[in-house]
Amino acid sequence: MSDPAGATRVRPGPPRHVLVATDLSAHAERAVGRAAALAAEHGAALTAVHVTDPDLDPGLLAHAGERLRAQLGRCAGAVEAHAVVRSGRTAAELLEEAGERGADLLVAGAHGGHRRAEGLLGGTPQDLVRASDVPVLVVRIPSDVPYGRVLLAVDTSESSFVTAGAGIALTPGAEHLLAHAITVPGEHLLLMRGMGEHELQQLRGTAAERSRPEIERRAAGLVPQPAQVLVTPGRAEDAVPELADRYGAGLVVVGTGARHGRLGRALLGGVARHVTQEAVCDVLVVPAGAEGP
Repeated sequence: MSDPAGATRVRPGPPRHVLVATDLSAHAERAVGRAAALAAEHGAALTAVHVTDPDLDPGLLAHAGERLRAQLGRCAGAVEAHAVVRSGRTAAELLEEAGERGADLLVAGAHGGHRRAEGLLGGTPQDLVRASDVPVLVVRIPSDVPYGRVLLAVDTSESSFVTAGAGIALTPGAEHLLAHAITVPGEHLLLMRGMGEHELQQLRGTAAERSRPEIERRAAGLVPQPAQVLVTPGRAEDAVPELADRYGAGLVVVGTGARHGRLGRALLGGVARHVTQEAVCDVLVVPAGAEGP
């Protein structure tokens, strides 16, 4: 649907079934809490899944189920949730469960019990982001308050604005900022030919201002419209995490590039890959072709 000015009206829906991955660690409790809060906000079903080693003793398997239910009791409050324990390869089992239940949003902590260095993404969320057919929310920050401000990262593609619409649908009560970063074509060659940094910055600024009217026109098609449109010179890989930090965003929403197969090592778009690694807030990654939650 289009408005009188020709901007496409983007209206993705809210999630209907949220699936959260947990390794039962304290770090995973943020993801479980966020998933429960989103399920409650949208009236969605909630499933929590813990994947164990395939050779785990049956007695320990039952114990894992007890621990999972206990974690749900601590983190999900009054939200009714299905507790599922599966055995096998973690990402494969999570995606299998998500497909069987028709989940349209996957939630995972950025780090599990074996926490990696700050800013790096754990193996399971990386695999989910690369292979999932539905949006994946990577949780880093505490989940006890709703998202207050959300940064929607877009380029000039139609799919990026659909991604932005998915972020708005997931966080209808937040303040939404639309961010578009732009570079000057052939910057590297210009620098090699002797152009100074000051001149290049001027060219970047001019390019950003020229692109602003089109980005603002397309932003007007989002429902509701973002509170602010940020058009900034620079590489999106660097600009998006920096803008999220500068504006105090609790969530960044970004689309991803094409991938190959459910569990193949997908080609993850450079911006999505960098943002999920570097952002200090939560990140919603919407795969190419997905309509979003």
